[in-house]
Amino acid sequence: MNRIILALDTTNLEDALSITKKIKDKIFTVKLGLEFFNAHGKQGIKKFNEIGINNLMLDLKLKDIPETVFKAIKALDDLEFGFLTIHGQGGKAMIEKAKKAAEEIKCKPKIMMVTILTALSDGDLKDMGNNSTVDEQVEKLARVAKETNVGVVCSGQEAKLVRKIIGTDLLIFTPGIRMKNDSNNDQKRISTPAESIKNGANKIIMGRSLIKGNIQENIDKVSNSIKE
Repeated sequence: MNRIILALDTTNLEDALSITKKIKDKIFTVKLGLEFFNAHGKQGIKKFNEIGINNLMLDLKLKDIPETVFKAIKALDDLEFGFLTIHGQGGKAMIEKAKKAAEEIKCKPKIMMVTILTALSDGDLKDMGNNSTVDEQVEKLARVAKETNVGVVCSGQEAKLVRKIIGTDLLIFTPGIRMKNDSNNDQKRISTPAESIKNGANKIIMGRSLIKGNIQENIDKVSNSIKE
């Protein structure tokens, strides 16, 4: 089972396509985020469809009033992708509207609910006026995911907690993945591939740790570390 989602956090379309062509048989899919989408829009996504990537993770982290999110997703009807991220803090009504829109567009992507960004810590939440810890917030949002029947995006550190709440049927994707001795960069809650899978993640999202150096060798190293 292929567990790796390659995060292509770039505005360089040609580089992103070139990397993907080389390793697409070794990964589950790619993740394209706001940076890429703002630079290349729908045409950029279609370029990935043209090389056979039809289950990509569109990481837009939507958060707005329910009707706006509904219409934003409906506007993606001409694209092929497998997963779409929204912020859990948008509330149940927004999540339900996102699910409804996803069910009505052609590709019917799975909605993945982002809990707390892996670049945030307990201190960051406190600075924003939230006296809950990251774990407490993730726990509350995992219960929302369970109630609304959507997948979860959380750090590998919280994956075990989330899995206990949502059960075995819903997906968990974990970003903030680093190999041992890698730099944290802008991430504050990191885990290794093996730790994330052990804690209950279905897929791990990796970018910089794979792309630096020899990407094929790096992917093989990660794959070997998480073999079942």
